[in-house]
Amino acid sequence: MTITRRAMIGGLAASLAAPALAQARPVRILVPFAPGGGADLIARLIQPHLQQILGQSFYIENRAGAAGRIGTDAVAKAEPDGHTLLMTTESSIVISPHMGVPMSYDPLKDFAPVSLLTRNVVILVVHPSVPASTLQEYIALARAKPGELFYASSGVGGPNHLAGEIFKQMTGLNIVHVPFQGTGAAIPAVISNQVGAMWGFLAGLIPHIRSGTVKVLATGGRERSPVLPDVPTVAESGVPGYEAASWIGLLAPAATPQPLLTRLWMGVDAAMQAPAVKDLLLRDGSDIVTSTPEEFRRVIEGDYAKYGRLRDLLKGAQ
Repeated sequence: MTITRRAMIGGLAASLAAPALAQARPVRILVPFAPGGGADLIARLIQPHLQQILGQSFYIENRAGAAGRIGTDAVAKAEPDGHTLLMTTESSIVISPHMGVPMSYDPLKDFAPVSLLTRNVVILVVHPSVPASTLQEYIALARAKPGELFYASSGVGGPNHLAGEIFKQMTGLNIVHVPFQGTGAAIPAVISNQVGAMWGFLAGLIPHIRSGTVKVLATGGRERSPVLPDVPTVAESGVPGYEAASWIGLLAPAATPQPLLTRLWMGVDAAMQAPAVKDLLLRDGSDIVTSTPEEFRRVIEGDYAKYGRLRDLLKGAQ
Protein backbone atom coordinates (compact mmCIF):
# COMPACT_ATOMS: atom_id res chain seq x y z
CA MET A 1 0.00 0.00 0.00
CA THR A 2 1.39 3.40 -0.99
CA ILE A 3 2.01 5.71 1.94
CA THR A 4 1.90 9.43 1.17
CA ARG A 5 3.99 12.11 2.84
CA ARG A 6 0.79 13.72 4.16
CA ALA A 7 -0.34 10.49 5.79
CA MET A 8 3.07 9.99 7.37
CA ILE A 9 3.30 13.50 8.72
CA GLY A 10 -0.27 13.26 9.99
CA GLY A 11 0.76 10.42 12.28
CA LEU A 12 4.13 11.85 13.30
CA ALA A 13 3.45 12.48 16.97
CA ALA A 14 1.84 9.12 17.60
CA SER A 15 4.47 7.22 15.66
CA LEU A 16 7.47 8.84 17.30
CA ALA A 17 5.91 8.32 20.71
CA ALA A 18 5.30 4.63 20.08
CA PRO A 19 7.89 2.24 21.58
CA ALA A 20 8.62 0.76 18.14
CA LEU A 21 12.19 -0.31 18.91
CA ALA A 22 13.58 -2.12 21.90
CA GLN A 23 15.24 0.72 23.80
CA ALA A 24 18.02 -1.49 25.18
CA ARG A 25 19.34 -2.24 21.69
CA PRO A 26 21.14 0.41 19.64
CA VAL A 27 20.40 0.82 15.94
CA ARG A 28 23.33 0.13 13.62
CA ILE A 29 23.70 2.26 10.49
CA LEU A 30 26.02 0.25 8.29
CA VAL A 31 28.02 2.24 5.71
CA PRO A 32 29.52 -0.14 3.11
CA PHE A 33 32.48 2.15 2.40
CA ALA A 34 35.55 3.44 4.22
CA PRO A 35 35.13 6.42 6.56
CA GLY A 36 35.25 9.86 4.98
CA GLY A 37 33.01 9.34 1.95
CA GLY A 38 29.66 10.99 1.29
CA ALA A 39 27.49 8.20 2.74
CA ASP A 40 29.66 8.05 5.86
CA LEU A 41 29.56 11.82 6.34
CA ILE A 42 25.76 11.97 6.13
CA ALA A 43 25.35 8.99 8.47
CA ARG A 44 27.51 10.68 11.09
CA LEU A 45 25.82 14.03 10.52
CA ILE A 46 22.28 12.79 11.19
CA GLN A 47 23.14 10.21 13.87
CA PRO A 48 22.87 12.54 16.92
CA HIS A 49 19.66 14.05 15.55
CA LEU A 50 18.10 10.62 15.06
CA GLN A 51 19.00 9.74 18.63
CA GLN A 52 17.34 12.88 19.94
CA ILE A 53 14.26 12.67 17.71
CA LEU A 54 13.57 8.95 18.16
CA GLY A 55 14.91 8.53 21.68
CA GLN A 56 17.01 5.65 20.48
CA SER A 57 20.76 4.98 20.39
CA PHE A 58 22.33 4.87 16.90
CA TYR A 59 25.89 4.01 15.91
CA ILE A 60 27.83 3.88 12.63
CA GLU A 61 29.66 0.82 11.34
CA ASN A 62 31.89 0.95 8.26
CA ARG A 63 32.27 -2.30 6.35
CA ALA A 64 34.06 -1.53 3.09
CA GLY A 65 34.81 -3.74 0.14
CA ALA A 66 33.67 -4.76 -3.35
CA ALA A 67 32.25 -1.31 -4.18
CA GLY A 68 29.87 -1.57 -1.24
CA ARG A 69 28.59 -5.08 -1.90
CA ILE A 70 30.09 -6.64 1.25
CA GLY A 71 28.38 -4.26 3.66
CA THR A 72 25.20 -4.22 1.61
CA ASP A 73 25.01 -8.02 1.75
CA ALA A 74 25.36 -7.88 5.55
CA VAL A 75 22.29 -5.66 5.79
CA ALA A 76 20.33 -7.81 3.34
CA LYS A 77 20.86 -10.78 5.66
CA ALA A 78 20.24 -8.90 8.93
CA GLU A 79 17.13 -9.38 11.03
CA PRO A 80 14.31 -7.12 9.72
CA ASP A 81 13.63 -5.62 13.13
CA GLY A 82 14.64 -2.00 12.53
CA HIS A 83 17.99 -2.35 14.30
CA THR A 84 20.17 -2.58 11.16
CA LEU A 85 20.07 0.05 8.42
CA LEU A 86 22.09 0.66 5.26
CA MET A 87 23.41 4.09 4.26
CA THR A 88 24.70 3.78 0.70
CA THR A 89 25.02 5.20 -2.79
CA GLU A 90 23.53 3.61 -5.89
CA SER A 91 26.76 1.64 -6.39
CA SER A 92 25.73 -1.56 -4.62
CA ILE A 93 22.02 -1.23 -5.32
CA VAL A 94 21.53 -0.37 -9.00
CA ILE A 95 24.99 -0.43 -10.65
CA SER A 96 26.70 -3.62 -9.45
CA PRO A 97 23.90 -5.97 -10.64
CA HIS A 98 24.71 -4.99 -14.23
CA MET A 99 28.48 -5.47 -14.05
CA GLY A 100 28.53 -9.25 -14.36
CA VAL A 101 29.96 -9.69 -10.84
CA PRO A 102 28.62 -12.35 -8.43
CA MET A 103 25.68 -11.00 -6.43
CA SER A 104 24.71 -12.54 -3.08
CA TYR A 105 21.58 -10.40 -2.68
CA ASP A 106 18.74 -9.10 -4.83
CA PRO A 107 18.72 -5.29 -4.60
CA LEU A 108 15.08 -5.04 -5.64
CA LYS A 109 13.77 -7.73 -3.29
CA ASP A 110 16.07 -7.81 -0.26
CA PHE A 111 15.65 -4.21 0.94
CA ALA A 112 12.92 -1.91 2.19
CA PRO A 113 13.70 1.69 1.18
CA VAL A 114 13.46 4.21 4.01
CA SER A 115 14.37 7.48 2.29
CA LEU A 116 16.41 9.04 -0.45
CA LEU A 117 18.52 11.72 1.27
CA THR A 118 20.74 13.67 -1.11
CA ARG A 119 21.87 13.99 -4.67
CA ASN A 120 25.49 14.94 -5.22
CA VAL A 121 27.33 16.21 -8.27
CA VAL A 122 30.39 14.19 -9.29
CA ILE A 123 33.45 16.34 -9.98
CA LEU A 124 36.99 15.91 -11.30
CA VAL A 125 39.85 17.01 -9.05
CA VAL A 126 43.60 16.65 -9.46
CA HIS A 127 46.68 17.01 -7.29
CA PRO A 128 48.05 20.58 -7.40
CA SER A 129 51.21 19.32 -9.13
CA VAL A 130 49.29 18.08 -12.18
CA PRO A 131 50.12 20.57 -14.99
CA ALA A 132 46.53 21.34 -15.89
CA SER A 133 44.33 24.15 -14.60
CA THR A 134 41.35 23.48 -16.87
CA LEU A 135 39.64 20.40 -18.19
CA GLN A 136 40.83 21.23 -21.71
CA GLU A 137 44.43 21.23 -20.46
CA TYR A 138 43.86 17.92 -18.67
CA ILE A 139 42.43 16.36 -21.83
CA ALA A 140 45.44 17.61 -23.82
CA LEU A 141 47.79 16.17 -21.18
CA ALA A 142 46.02 12.79 -21.31
CA ARG A 143 46.21 12.72 -25.11
CA ALA A 144 49.93 13.46 -24.95
CA LYS A 145 50.52 10.71 -22.38
CA PRO A 146 48.15 7.82 -23.18
CA GLY A 147 48.08 5.23 -20.39
CA GLU A 148 50.33 7.33 -18.15
CA LEU A 149 47.67 9.23 -16.19
CA PHE A 150 45.67 7.62 -13.38
CA TYR A 151 42.38 8.42 -11.69
CA ALA A 152 41.04 7.13 -8.38
CA SER A 153 37.49 6.19 -7.48
CA SER A 154 35.56 4.69 -4.58
CA GLY A 155 35.76 1.25 -6.18
CA VAL A 156 34.84 -0.74 -9.25
CA GLY A 157 31.19 -0.15 -10.06
CA GLY A 158 30.80 2.98 -7.99
CA PRO A 159 29.09 6.05 -9.44
CA ASN A 160 32.34 8.00 -9.58
CA HIS A 161 34.06 5.07 -11.33
CA LEU A 162 31.24 5.13 -13.85
CA ALA A 163 31.67 8.90 -14.19
CA GLY A 164 35.31 8.38 -15.11
CA GLU A 165 34.58 5.60 -17.58
CA ILE A 166 31.86 7.58 -19.35
CA PHE A 167 34.28 10.52 -19.56
CA LYS A 168 36.90 8.23 -21.12
CA GLN A 169 34.37 6.82 -23.56
CA MET A 170 33.14 10.26 -24.63
CA THR A 171 36.66 11.67 -25.08
CA GLY A 172 38.50 8.57 -26.31
CA LEU A 173 41.17 9.07 -23.65
CA ASN A 174 43.35 6.32 -22.18
CA ILE A 175 43.41 7.05 -18.43
CA VAL A 176 44.00 4.20 -15.98
CA HIS A 177 41.46 3.54 -13.23
CA VAL A 178 42.73 2.88 -9.67
CA PRO A 179 39.92 1.65 -7.37
CA PHE A 180 39.88 2.20 -3.60
CA GLN A 181 37.58 0.96 -0.85
CA GLY A 182 35.48 4.08 -0.72
CA THR A 183 35.88 7.80 -1.39
CA GLY A 184 37.37 8.25 2.07
CA ALA A 185 40.30 6.04 1.01
CA ALA A 186 40.68 7.59 -2.45
CA ILE A 187 40.94 11.20 -1.29
CA PRO A 188 44.19 10.73 0.73
CA ALA A 189 45.74 8.98 -2.28
CA VAL A 190 45.15 12.08 -4.39
CA ILE A 191 46.21 14.50 -1.65
CA SER A 192 49.48 12.57 -1.27
CA ASN A 193 49.85 12.37 -5.10
CA GLN A 194 49.86 8.59 -5.18
CA VAL A 195 47.18 9.02 -7.84
CA GLY A 196 47.02 12.25 -9.79
CA ALA A 197 43.25 12.66 -10.13
CA MET A 198 39.89 11.37 -9.00
CA TRP A 199 36.23 11.58 -9.79
CA GLY A 200 34.41 12.10 -6.50
CA PHE A 201 31.46 13.76 -4.83
CA LEU A 202 31.37 17.52 -4.40
CA ALA A 203 30.18 17.20 -0.79
CA GLY A 204 33.17 15.10 0.25
CA LEU A 205 35.78 17.04 -1.73
CA ILE A 206 34.75 20.65 -1.08
CA PRO A 207 36.83 20.98 2.16
CA HIS A 208 39.95 19.84 0.29
CA ILE A 209 39.22 22.18 -2.62
CA ARG A 210 38.88 25.09 -0.20
CA SER A 211 42.11 24.15 1.59
CA GLY A 212 44.01 23.86 -1.69
CA THR A 213 45.10 20.24 -1.22
CA VAL A 214 43.36 19.39 -4.50
CA LYS A 215 42.25 21.55 -7.41
CA VAL A 216 38.96 21.13 -9.21
CA LEU A 217 38.85 21.12 -13.01
CA ALA A 218 35.16 20.60 -13.77
CA THR A 219 31.81 19.60 -12.28
CA GLY A 220 29.55 16.92 -13.69
CA GLY A 221 26.17 18.61 -13.30
CA ARG A 222 23.94 20.00 -16.01
CA GLU A 223 24.61 23.46 -14.63
CA ARG A 224 27.42 25.00 -12.61
CA SER A 225 27.28 24.36 -8.89
CA PRO A 226 26.25 27.35 -6.77
CA VAL A 227 29.00 26.26 -4.36
CA LEU A 228 31.64 26.51 -7.14
CA PRO A 229 30.16 29.09 -9.52
CA ASP A 230 33.49 29.80 -11.24
CA VAL A 231 34.13 26.14 -12.10
CA PRO A 232 32.73 25.11 -15.50
CA THR A 233 30.84 21.89 -16.13
CA VAL A 234 32.40 19.05 -18.10
CA ALA A 235 29.83 19.66 -20.82
CA GLU A 236 30.74 23.30 -21.30
CA SER A 237 34.46 22.41 -21.17
CA GLY A 238 34.40 20.49 -24.42
CA VAL A 239 32.49 17.27 -23.66
CA PRO A 240 28.90 18.14 -24.64
CA GLY A 241 26.18 15.95 -23.17
CA TYR A 242 28.27 14.77 -20.21
CA GLU A 243 26.48 14.53 -16.86
CA ALA A 244 27.36 12.68 -13.66
CA ALA A 245 25.58 12.75 -10.32
CA SER A 246 24.95 10.32 -7.49
CA TRP A 247 22.46 9.77 -4.69
CA ILE A 248 22.72 8.67 -1.09
CA GLY A 249 19.87 6.88 0.64
CA LEU A 250 18.85 4.84 3.67
CA LEU A 251 17.44 1.31 3.44
CA ALA A 252 16.42 -1.48 5.81
CA PRO A 253 16.24 -5.26 5.30
CA ALA A 254 13.17 -6.47 3.44
CA ALA A 255 10.26 -7.54 5.66
CA THR A 256 10.99 -4.78 8.18
CA PRO A 257 7.52 -4.03 9.63
CA GLN A 258 5.80 -1.03 8.08
CA PRO A 259 5.31 0.80 11.42
CA LEU A 260 9.09 0.73 11.94
CA LEU A 261 9.75 2.00 8.40
CA THR A 262 7.26 4.80 8.92
CA ARG A 263 8.83 5.74 12.24
CA LEU A 264 12.34 5.67 10.78
CA TRP A 265 11.32 7.71 7.76
CA MET A 266 9.76 10.44 9.87
CA GLY A 267 12.81 10.52 12.13
CA VAL A 268 15.16 10.79 9.13
CA ASP A 269 12.99 13.46 7.48
CA ALA A 270 13.07 15.54 10.66
CA ALA A 271 16.83 15.02 11.10
CA MET A 272 17.55 16.15 7.53
CA GLN A 273 15.59 19.36 8.14
CA ALA A 274 17.52 20.22 11.30
CA PRO A 275 19.32 23.54 10.63
CA ALA A 276 22.72 22.13 11.62
CA VAL A 277 22.30 19.32 9.08
CA LYS A 278 20.57 21.24 6.32
CA ASP A 279 22.92 24.22 6.39
CA LEU A 280 26.05 22.08 6.28
CA LEU A 281 24.81 19.89 3.42
CA LEU A 282 23.73 22.86 1.33
CA ARG A 283 26.97 24.71 2.05
CA ASP A 284 28.98 21.73 0.82
CA GLY A 285 26.99 21.32 -2.38
CA SER A 286 24.51 18.54 -1.64
CA ASP A 287 20.92 18.72 -2.85
CA ILE A 288 18.56 17.55 -0.09
CA VAL A 289 15.92 15.32 -1.65
CA THR A 290 14.34 13.52 1.31
CA SER A 291 11.64 11.20 -0.03
CA THR A 292 9.06 8.77 1.27
CA PRO A 293 9.86 5.04 1.07
CA GLU A 294 7.56 4.66 -1.93
CA GLU A 295 9.20 7.59 -3.74
CA PHE A 296 12.64 6.14 -3.04
CA ARG A 297 11.56 2.75 -4.35
CA ARG A 298 10.53 4.35 -7.64
CA VAL A 299 13.94 6.03 -7.91
CA ILE A 300 15.69 2.68 -7.31
CA GLU A 301 13.57 0.90 -9.91
CA GLY A 302 14.09 3.67 -12.46
CA ASP A 303 17.85 3.79 -11.95
CA TYR A 304 18.08 0.01 -12.01
CA ALA A 305 16.55 0.08 -15.49
CA LYS A 306 18.78 3.00 -16.55
CA TYR A 307 22.01 1.26 -15.59
CA GLY A 308 20.74 -1.93 -17.18
CA ARG A 309 20.87 -0.07 -20.49
CA LEU A 310 24.56 0.66 -19.77
CA ARG A 311 25.36 -3.00 -19.12
CA ASP A 312 28.02 -3.29 -21.84
CA LEU A 313 29.86 -0.20 -20.60
CA LEU A 314 29.70 -1.39 -16.99
CA LYS A 315 31.08 -4.85 -17.83
CA GLY A 316 33.90 -3.28 -19.81
CA ALA A 317 34.79 -0.94 -16.95
CA GLN A 318 35.94 -3.64 -14.55
